[in-house]
Amino acid sequence: MSPPTVALVPLRAPGTGKTRLAATLSPQQRAALAGAMLADVCATLAAAPVDRLLVVAGGDAAAAAASALGAEVVHDPPGTRGLDAALRHAQGALEGNPALLVVPADLPRLTVADVRAVLDVDADVVVAPTDDGGTGALLRRPGSILPTAYGPFSARRHRAEARRRGLDVVTVRRAGFAADVDTAGDLESLATGPLGPATRAVLVGWSRREAEAG
Repeated sequence: MSPPTVALVPLRAPGTGKTRLAATLSPQQRAALAGAMLADVCATLAAAPVDRLLVVAGGDAAAAAASALGAEVVHDPPGTRGLDAALRHAQGALEGNPALLVVPADLPRLTVADVRAVLDVDADVVVAPTDDGGTGALLRRPGSILPTAYGPFSARRHRAEARRRGLDVVTVRRAGFAADVDTAGDLESLATGPLGPATRAVLVGWSRREAEAG
């Protein structure tokens, strides 16, 4: 029998992250966009064949945003620095040694088909890169088989460390995992193509207010 698969969605405090969008969006707008993308990612994962979904919350605002969606939350302990430390804590809070699928909260184009494409691969480690070389999905079977290494070009580092450990690692390229939102260019690209309903509603609302103001 295969071990259960737990999806971990790390979320920093909405509105304070995404600093490269600060020149384009206000803190309130960044918080609204972060909350909408989180809602779309959680809804997609809830409809996918994962056994449990946890939002790894960095602070009270992140926990409140996740709880408002009815998501299960694990809090970063005080003094946690960095995403890798937060994920280690969340992993340590789980019973047993499940497979872990880490999915960022800023993937507004993510679909159930994208998630299935990763889960269906028979490998120790599956990496779905983002367009800028980050990691849109990291699946480890079990989670303890490989530490995380998030940051710039993390997809390459995850693959390299898996190979160094002699693990079977497969790269899956899917549009839903590739399109994260970190820059003004990423935000502009959301004007076309499929989007999750919560993210689309936020963008439509902004466009409507701009038109009324103009």
